[in-house]
Amino acid sequence: MSVTVSVNGAVTTARLAGEIDTYTVPDVRAAFERLTIAPDATVVVDLRDVTFLDSSGLGAIIGLYHRVVAGDARLQLVCGDLTLRLVRLMHLDQVIDVVEAADVDATDGEPADPARADADRS
Repeated sequence: MSVTVSVNGAVTTARLAGEIDTYTVPDVRAAFERLTIAPDATVVVDLRDVTFLDSSGLGAIIGLYHRVVAGDARLQLVCGDLTLRLVRLMHLDQVIDVVEAADVDATDGEPADPARADADRS
């Protein structure tokens, strides 16, 4: 499991890779706690390279969601096939902005059009 964090202006991206489970989630939570949450900023959690995600991993994401909302910012998940199915099954896509991997611009790894993701949820 690995977490890579990058900042580009008002967008902070945490890219997760590998298995996110009971054993690795403390590292994920620690990485999430180190993220700076600024008002009107966007925090992107990129889950495209996650190969396994259990309830503890979902709990870490939900905890980050509450922290982001409390900081007056926005959380966005970028999901691959595996994580998208789980996020939809848990109905997190009804609360958190979710972008499918196919909608991500391959040149910079960021969502091609964040406004489109909002429109897709309507």
